[in-house]
Amino acid sequence: MPTQGEQAAIGFAHAITSGNREAALRVCHPEIEFDSLLGIGGRTYLGHDGIREYFADIESAWDDWTVEVERAVEGPDGRVAIVMTMHARGQGSGLALAERTAHIWTLRDGRLARNQLYRDPELALRDLGIKDP
Repeated sequence: MPTQGEQAAIGFAHAITSGNREAALRVCHPEIEFDSLLGIGGRTYLGHDGIREYFADIESAWDDWTVEVERAVEGPDGRVAIVMTMHARGQGSGLALAERTAHIWTLRDGRLARNQLYRDPELALRDLGIKDP
């Protein structure tokens, strides 16, 4: 059974895929700091308003956007790694993109508070202290 932190990370990924802002906000701390590899302008999205802006940015840039979760695991320090592949198709261009990445999430009050991006998921798992990535 997934931990509360693992459930939050998976729930956020599923909310992005379904476009469900309210579901995303439920698992995000009000003071979340969120970085995205495929967001607009490479900026950090701050707080619940930032998450709303992130969804708007996704919708403005991509026709299709899905997050396929491969694995979520809580480390010994309570942070959570999520390994996923993001699939997107550009608006207008139709350019398809697939990127396997990972985030390590720090939680506050059982909700997602800050993420660290990794282009190498195995490195994320090692940094979290998972010995068998």
